[in-house]
Amino acid sequence: MTDLRILQMRLDGLAETMQQTLFHTAVSPVVREGADCSCALFTPDGELLALSEAIPLLLGALPGAVSAILAAYPVSCMRAGDIFLFNDPFSGGTHLPDIALVQPVFAGDRPVALTASLLHHQDVGGARPGSVPPDATEIYQEGLRIPAIRAGTSEGFLPEIAGMIRLASRVPDIVMADLEAQLAASRNACGGIVRICGDLGTDAFLAATAACLARTEAEVLDRLAALPSGPFDGRDALDPVPGLGPCEVQVRLGFAGGRLAADFTGSAPQVAAPVNCARSGPLSAVLYALLTLVGDDVFRNGGLLRCIDLTLPEASIVNASPPAAVNARTNMVRCICSAVLRAVSQAAPARMPAANSGMSFVIAFSGRYPDGQPFLSTEIIAGGAGGGPDRDGAPGISTDVGNARNMPAEALEAVAPIRVVSAGIRRGSGGEGRFRGGDGIIRVYEALADGISVSVRGDRFTQVPDGAHGGGAPRPAAVTMLRADGTREDLPARSAPRLDRGDRLVIESCGGAGYRTPPG
Repeated sequence: MTDLRILQMRLDGLAETMQQTLFHTAVSPVVREGADCSCALFTPDGELLALSEAIPLLLGALPGAVSAILAAYPVSCMRAGDIFLFNDPFSGGTHLPDIALVQPVFAGDRPVALTASLLHHQDVGGARPGSVPPDATEIYQEGLRIPAIRAGTSEGFLPEIAGMIRLASRVPDIVMADLEAQLAASRNACGGIVRICGDLGTDAFLAATAACLARTEAEVLDRLAALPSGPFDGRDALDPVPGLGPCEVQVRLGFAGGRLAADFTGSAPQVAAPVNCARSGPLSAVLYALLTLVGDDVFRNGGLLRCIDLTLPEASIVNASPPAAVNARTNMVRCICSAVLRAVSQAAPARMPAANSGMSFVIAFSGRYPDGQPFLSTEIIAGGAGGGPDRDGAPGISTDVGNARNMPAEALEAVAPIRVVSAGIRRGSGGEGRFRGGDGIIRVYEALADGISVSVRGDRFTQVPDGAHGGGAPRPAAVTMLRADGTREDLPARSAPRLDRGDRLVIESCGGAGYRTPPG
């Protein structure tokens, strides 16, 4: 009989090996240094088998991408070596820079699994370099939207597909190199799955993977049944979009019958700004919350997803419909997660810390060198963790559905005429409390050339999280432009400034909230 725990560990190891392959072979610093990618394995009918230790923000992305590809190309139509691409937010994706690559795995002539990876690409077109225009109002301004397509064979990418992607991008060589990294990761995992099938036998492998999913489902149902049934309500909001009303998330959680039901009815309608997110966003947040409740010993596979029921209002800020802009989805997913965790804290109050910063900055620098060669690089800047029941929150760390790594100065300075003047902890930005919230980050960039375009996507400039049990709120985030001529300009949360030589951009992220009334 197959040992299910050993099999799950082998599958998890293959997914993690895919992830490490991307870290070592991708060209973009946001992947190599920032870890903005995700890898997974699926059954032939699209259920999650294993997931890499990646950014939880992407937990809900690959299941949707795989479902969209299978809807267009049933596995019975696939051939060994086929390469499929996809990035459409409204059919299961996230935002347009996140391109998913999926391949079938065959043992002999039988399909036994699918490999999948998702990577944040540096530019897929659109109104501004980096494909994250902070002033976008429609998806058409954000870049190339790719439906589920067969993009290659065992020989590699089809020339016409590669040509289409290259023509859409400002940095085509970088995008294609990162796609080749995804393909290398996929092929390595395909070989690993074939070896497992050789060890166990194909029939035994398929039966054992089905048993792994059923085991997870049974364990999760059992553990959720031990929680109070609820309902438990949570809410949070992004900074208001001028002239467009509140960007508020409302969620009601219930645990009746051992299932996690998350109803987002009452969340704000979608807005003509890029802060909306598609279904993959709330799925990621709810799946993350479920993982915090069930413990580390439960297999991380599709059995978890079988226990989730989502109710999402159409054309809302949490479930946008075309032609909504979605490129700045990151902080909306963080907002959704904050609302979900506030509801979870009512079900398991002793386990939950105060709210974390609930935001990340995503910043894209772009332009051209004097010889005409383009440069483009993306930075991710975290905030602070909330104080907990028995300890202070950690400073300068990506939390909840964020798991990106802080970017080293050398990674940016090697690819763009930018100097990172300073990078450190923003002292005093965490909320006061018996256990303080973790402080945010302050980074100062200086332009070494004229005409550098910047896309800034942030949040928590006005709407900061409350402390828990009498703890204090953190200081809000801020962005400041210090011009070489001595003038100063305070920028909004989503902006697109231009830097010339000697100009400095100061980024200050929000801290985490404090826990319990401060002593004294």
